Amino acid sequence: MVTATDGPLLAVFAVVVRHGSFSAAARELKLSKSVISARVGLLEERCGARLLERTTRRMRITDAGAEVLEAATRVSDALAQLSRSLDTRQSEPSGVLRVSTTIDLASLLVAPTVARFVGAYPKVRVEILASDVSRDLLEDRVDLALRLGAPKATSFVARKLAVLAEPIVASPALAVAYRRVTRPRELAGAPWVRHSLLSGASMRFLGPGGATDELTPTIRAEANAGTTVVSLLLSGAGLGVMPEHALREHVHEGRLVVLGPGWTWKRVTLYALTPSGPSRSPIVAAFLAGLRAQLAHDALRWAPLV
Repeated sequence: MVTATDGPLLAVFAVVVRHGSFSAAARELKLSKSVISARVGLLEERCGARLLERTTRRMRITDAGAEVLEAATRVSDALAQLSRSLDTRQSEPSGVLRVSTTIDLASLLVAPTVARFVGAYPKVRVEILASDVSRDLLEDRVDLALRLGAPKATSFVARKLAVLAEPIVASPALAVAYRRVTRPRELAGAPWVRHSLLSGASMRFLGPGGATDELTPTIRAEANAGTTVVSLLLSGAGLGVMPEHALREHVHEGRLVVLGPGWTWKRVTLYALTPSGPSRSPIVAAFLAGLRAQLAHDALRWAPLV
C-alpha cells in the first residue's frame, strides 16, 4: 500500500515516465541506473501492480502505472506550488508584525514608518503595542521593539538606531526667572516635573568640556507617560528633561526654552530589539529598513538640539 512516505518513489517514477528511459532519469536525478530501477521496483511492490512494461527496445506504462503517474503529478504540482509560495514569502514581506514601543515613539516614529510600510507591502498588517512600561516581549509575541536606553539582559538582539540627549527645558513664562542660569545646580529650587518611571533623588548632568554637575530637584508633578510629561512642561508646571525627539517642534516654535545650553542630563540610545535566531524574517528586515529610512527622512527631529 502506498503511503505519504512514498513521495520520493513517486517522484522517481514520474521522471522515468517523462524520459521513457531509466538511463535518462538516472542522469537527471544524478543516481545510478540500478538505483532508479530498484526504486521503481519498490514502488511496484508497494502498489501491488506492475507499473511499466519493459522490453529491450521500449517501455510502456500500464493502466495501473497511469493512475500512479496521475497521483505522482498531483504531488509534484503541490510541491512546486508550495515552493513558489515559500519563495514569495521570503522575497516579499507578508503576515502580521507586532511592534512594541513607548507612547511618544509610537506617534513620532513608528506610526509614520508603518504608514509607508503598509503602503509598500499590501500583504502586511502591523500591530503597535504602545506603553511606557516595559513588557515581556516574548510573552507579548513581539517581533520588534523600540527602546530608549541600554536593554537589560534579553534574548533579543539590539541594534542602535540613534543617540539622543535630554536637555533641561521649560515654558517661556517659567524660563524667564532662570535664563541666566549657567549650571544645573542653580535650578535645584525650581519646580520640576518628571516621568514616574524615573528613580533616584539626585540628577547628574554632563556639560561643556566634560564638566559635570549634580542637583536634587524639587518634584512638583509627575506622570507615567512621556506625552503627558511634555504637556506638563508646555503648561508651565515645572522644568524637566525629555529626549530631544519629543521636544523638537516645541523648542523650534518657541513653546519650550532650553535652559543651561550645553548641559544635558544624559544621552540615551534608541535601540531596535528583534528576536535572536539564525536569520531575520523578511517582514522584520523590511521594517528595520523602514525605520532607518524614516529617521533619515525626518532627520531634523533626530539631530542634536544642544
